[in-house]
Amino acid sequence: MYLYWKFDRIYDAKTKFARKEIWMDLQCKQKRIKRGTKYSFEGVNMLGSNEIILSGKYKGFNVRCRFDVNKSNNDDVTHILGHISSEVESHAYAFSGIDIKAIENFVKINGQGLAAVYEFLESRSSEWTKMMKENLNKSNPKLMSVADSYFFNQLLTKAQVPFKIRAGMPVKPENEEIEGQIAFIGRYDKWVAIKKIGLDNVKDYEISGLLSSINHTAINKAFELGNVKKDDAMVSSVASGKRKSYGNAVTLLKDLEKKIKCDETDAYIICKSLETLGYCPYATPGMLTAAYPDIKPPKVKGRKPKG
Repeated sequence: MYLYWKFDRIYDAKTKFARKEIWMDLQCKQKRIKRGTKYSFEGVNMLGSNEIILSGKYKGFNVRCRFDVNKSNNDDVTHILGHISSEVESHAYAFSGIDIKAIENFVKINGQGLAAVYEFLESRSSEWTKMMKENLNKSNPKLMSVADSYFFNQLLTKAQVPFKIRAGMPVKPENEEIEGQIAFIGRYDKWVAIKKIGLDNVKDYEISGLLSSINHTAINKAFELGNVKKDDAMVSSVASGKRKSYGNAVTLLKDLEKKIKCDETDAYIICKSLETLGYCPYATPGMLTAAYPDIKPPKVKGRKPKG
């Protein structure tokens, strides 16, 4: 079964689903995407229609929503993208192969704020490493990057440290059902992102990869549009050049505590500082690459270095 791309429509011959999406081929050539494989595209919105769609059903994941954002502003879209992240992120971790319940039960935080996070790391990082080695030896030792990502995700969440854009639904969603696949379609102003996977013979980790990709796009587009401090100089000052280690994560968080108020406007700084150190606190495809080499990390935007 194939998804056929032609002009500005996508047509699934099995589900009879047709939706105007984007003029994907300026030369009007037909594109085919084999069902059961992934498709991802980010580029420029040429149609001018603005909507955000997340739809699909797979095991415990079941979402069918469409937000019409033609009359929305950046703040509205930012919080809708936060909502999209909240819908996919826990499932991205759950389908990856790690024991999320074991991690949730391990992370018992006393207090709130950055101090609660680094005090936990100081007292229990050795115990965490031992537990996860024993746990992952039974499944896949190469999933440590996923486990660490969820570990920091839960530390920050339970300590009520802002590291993502807050979820919200300023626009009432409509029901949007797309059979046989999980799909994310985001179009707003000049931005467009389309991510899909067919569900025929799909594996859990492939679903994790797709949901992580959606999550990565939603979080970073929300940061781009949102009213947060995007202070990359501060991120670099506390994180760049440091070796990935729990001890350096403690030092980083202590440094940040002296420089920020730790409110919602500091979410970007907190998130990107840990991500730069190597502990990305949100689900992203890169966390899966070691265990599943066919899941590629997101491409770094900007000019590629020579050589």
